[in-house]
Amino acid sequence: MSKVLVIAEKPSAGRDIARILGVKEDKGSYMENGSYIVSWAVGHLVELKDPEDVDEKYKKWNTDNIPLPAENGLKIKKGAEAQFNVIKKLIARNDIDYLINAGDAGREGLLIQSWIYRMAGNRHPVKILWSSSLTDEAIKNAMNRLHDDAEEEFVSLLEEAETRAIADQAYGYNYTRLLTCLYSDGQVLSYGRCQTPLLNLIVKRDMENENFKSQPYWSISVKYEEGFEASEIGDDGKVIKYMEKATAEQSAEYCTQIGKASVKSCVREKKSNKAPALYNLAELQSVIGKKYGYTPDKTLQLAQNLYEKHKILSYPRTDSRYLSTDLYNEVREHTECCAFGKFKEYIDRIDYSNFSMDKTYFNNNKVSDHHALIPTINKKMPDAYAELTEEERNVFDEVVVSFISIFYPPYEYEAAEIISTIGNRQFKSSGKTLIALGYKEAVQKLLKGSTDENKQEGQNIPDLREGMEIKLEELAINEDKTKPPARYNPGNIIKLMGKYKIGTSATAAGIVQNLINRGFIKLEKNKYISTELGRKLLSLIPNVLKAPEMTVCFEEKLQKVNSGEMTKQQFINDIIDEVKTNKQNFLQNIPKEKLGSAASIGVCPACGRKIRENQRSWYCIGYNQDPPCNFSIWKEISGKKISSSAAKKLITNKKSDLIKGFTGKTGKLFDAYLVLQKDDETGKYKITFEFPTRKGGTK
Repeated sequence: MSKVLVIAEKPSAGRDIARILGVKEDKGSYMENGSYIVSWAVGHLVELKDPEDVDEKYKKWNTDNIPLPAENGLKIKKGAEAQFNVIKKLIARNDIDYLINAGDAGREGLLIQSWIYRMAGNRHPVKILWSSSLTDEAIKNAMNRLHDDAEEEFVSLLEEAETRAIADQAYGYNYTRLLTCLYSDGQVLSYGRCQTPLLNLIVKRDMENENFKSQPYWSISVKYEEGFEASEIGDDGKVIKYMEKATAEQSAEYCTQIGKASVKSCVREKKSNKAPALYNLAELQSVIGKKYGYTPDKTLQLAQNLYEKHKILSYPRTDSRYLSTDLYNEVREHTECCAFGKFKEYIDRIDYSNFSMDKTYFNNNKVSDHHALIPTINKKMPDAYAELTEEERNVFDEVVVSFISIFYPPYEYEAAEIISTIGNRQFKSSGKTLIALGYKEAVQKLLKGSTDENKQEGQNIPDLREGMEIKLEELAINEDKTKPPARYNPGNIIKLMGKYKIGTSATAAGIVQNLINRGFIKLEKNKYISTELGRKLLSLIPNVLKAPEMTVCFEEKLQKVNSGEMTKQQFINDIIDEVKTNKQNFLQNIPKEKLGSAASIGVCPACGRKIRENQRSWYCIGYNQDPPCNFSIWKEISGKKISSSAAKKLITNKKSDLIKGFTGKTGKLFDAYLVLQKDDETGKYKITFEFPTRKGGTK
């Protein structure tokens, strides 16, 4: 009897699919019954080969070998051999009818699975389970409408994904080696097609902030006897900022002498605002970063937990803020699964009979791989919600309230604006009167940190007519000073990246974190600030390789690969030609003083070369020399941060002082010495624990 082999992206997803399909026999690395075999990857099992995997001469970093070969084939990722071999053997079975790709429904998920099948030598037909949710209902629905991997949409998406992966490797490998070989004194100077333009934006903002010279300015405001205030404006409608106090005083004196004003215009207009478009990942990261200070990677991880672990959130790595029209008939099921606790009152009040397929929220043309973030259809939602951490709950609440809001009436108010004149000077007053809170009622009551709109209406503007005379009650000269452009923070960094197409919803958070890990930026007091190393590195990189616009051009060209206007080979060849040209620019601009990290903390016990420090470790500078040396000491071992002095002592004496507070696998704390030991078989050094001797001679 033939069987269907289902391969998920992760074990948790695989076991859920097996449960839904009634597959109960657990074989450890896969599950099986009479009709199905369900197995899983652990994310990436297969990756692109490095140039040195093809030819050992590329192990030594030098400029002569650049540009490096771009398309080197695939290899099994180190540490993933066991699970890959499980899948390979399953694919080779004679009783397999076809495969179901049950990876994450997106460009990267499609690539991960396709590479596995290719490396495993798959000859079976492949169908694709494409679902934005991991709930039972969503998986069952997706199983009933499987796609064929030969469909044009998936063929094009895979070609785009593979081109992007090869191109990014070509950028990173070639320019990182060029920078490191020509400009570095032992520090890896990492280049990335996305990370370097982002670093450029952060450095530029830092320079603007630090070089900004604040200047005082003065403005004039008046209060009228009718009980409202106004600010002096220019012909452009903006508040006038006087850079000289004496000039402001002259204007104030002129107004005081006249002592009365005339109404030039009084405009009242009723306005209504619908609930905003639903969240995509970038917008969610922005709001959560601003409200709670969570970094983009933290928000992504929390959203991923809600999707994968708790199964109460749709696929999180989405770029879209819209729903496809086929979801219109099931939105009520989504809301009713949330009708518990604090949400219940507001969901029970929804009038579905008045809810139409509004293009503000339903638009097939604006949904690519995945629709906007919404709660899933999950009958166990209350139980899952009760198990959430406070941080997970904060993220989920934002999504639920965003979704509830689209069913509520608009927020309505009356906006009023008066332009008054005192002699030849113009003054502007504005305010608004609440008519109906609409969707904002749910926002204010259900979300932390939401403002009370009733307290934010501004001043009450009287109903005046053009030409009416009004009297001055009070005039004030207000002093302030110009402010520098604010540094980027977790609340706006992802929006900045989106503006320049730096990364995707799936990768943006990781790009920011990479800059931190590599010591190019730091997060300080909730602000991203470039380091001295980051600034020096950026100063050496030609503008063509760090301009934010380069990522926009890259994505535009990548879409041509998707549409068939350009081949993958043409795309890669263009990059290699760029590398050849830019290499000459690098060679002509070698600095007299090379960039290095902190001073050496000692001599490598393995090879005698210098030991330097980076963000995560103390490492031998011979990692890219001939012969290479991979000796390093991690800055955190078993949950304990290792000090520089402890690392120096370990390198010098082969043994540290007693270090307290390591954490064992069971969570129990222990004290120990770190010891450097040479492995007799490999000749390599390894770090081990030596435990202190207790009274009585035991350890």
